[in-house]
Amino acid sequence: MNLLAFVVVIVTYALIVTRGISGIPPWASMFFGGVMMIITGVITPHEAFASINLDVILFLITLFTFASALEVSGFLKYLGFYIVNKLRTPSKTLFGVLLFSGLLSNLVTNDGVSASWTPVILESSKKLGVDEKPFLYALAFGVTIGSVMLPTGNPQNLLIALDAGLKDPFIEFAMFLVLPTMINLVISYPILLLLFRRELRGNGEITISQERVEDPLTAYLSLTLLAITVVLFFSLSFIGIDIVLGSLTTSSILILVSKRRREIIRRMDWSTILFFIGLFIFTEGMIKGGVLDAIVHYLPSPSSILAIMLVSVLVSQLLSNVPLVAIYIPIMISSGATTPLDWLALAAGSTIAGNFTLIGAASNVIISESSESRGGKGFGFIEFIKNSIPVLIINFLVLYLFLRL
Repeated sequence: MNLLAFVVVIVTYALIVTRGISGIPPWASMFFGGVMMIITGVITPHEAFASINLDVILFLITLFTFASALEVSGFLKYLGFYIVNKLRTPSKTLFGVLLFSGLLSNLVTNDGVSASWTPVILESSKKLGVDEKPFLYALAFGVTIGSVMLPTGNPQNLLIALDAGLKDPFIEFAMFLVLPTMINLVISYPILLLLFRRELRGNGEITISQERVEDPLTAYLSLTLLAITVVLFFSLSFIGIDIVLGSLTTSSILILVSKRRREIIRRMDWSTILFFIGLFIFTEGMIKGGVLDAIVHYLPSPSSILAIMLVSVLVSQLLSNVPLVAIYIPIMISSGATTPLDWLALAAGSTIAGNFTLIGAASNVIISESSESRGGKGFGFIEFIKNSIPVLIINFLVLYLFLRL
């Protein structure tokens, strides 16, 4: 094993694990780790550039284009207010936030929904006269649970869909994960009601006047092209053509036609793009430096769906889910665990891992920080675990049983 590669790995993951203390975001740590693999000579610049999966990078860019356009247009915020206005009471609003945030996360990413809906939740809870915490948890749990069911729900799903050799990723994800995901969203609702029964004792109904889309033209254009993109995802997956071609086409049309193209590009989630570029280079350094072979001896073998899901949930709390998936994909391939159900178990486990600890998913941190910055309450680390454990256990059992059928 290359000693320099080992040192880079230790330093990089130390930075990721201590992000709550250092304040350094995971994307900065991972990009630094990737660069260090080149600087220390573990891999050559040519090997580093060749390791970057352009399919994943381009796919993320196209998805973030739509997410940014819908946020710039004001549609995501409008949708949040619209749902609250229609549901009005605390308990109904709780269910609406949980369900619709989960569904929407598959189209505009879970982080995008988290950032856009947190201000809506703070204002709605004040109007309802109840604590904002139940709704913040509903948002955090909703985007995590809901993003399991499609490759576009989160970065780790996308990595599995494009890098693990799934023949028809959208069809396979939908076939096995849509139904258990919907069940998990529904059964998580009574758990939230039970956990926050005191906080939800509000008397009044809510009416919010802010129900206008700031830029209807950009919103309608984005929604139309996004709908076409979703159809293309399933169509191209079915006939065996690279699904990235669909999103590249529609997102390029959006940038070409929209007059707010510069603002859309500026507000895209470029930090996640940097994270993935660094991740690909970093993982290549781990492979070439022999570190990955050493790690295999300490991680449980992916011998069953249960083992894969347990490793995904537990190790994601230390490494974060996307690095865990990037490391575990070659381990699973070398172990022969390459059936569609194996990959879906990895996707499911690494995603619901976000419903374990505060740092299990970036969306949890986004919601907490966004709320605190606006004078609302944030999530406590121990408090989050106490409230998330019941949801995590139920979600885990439902997904496991469905994948075992």
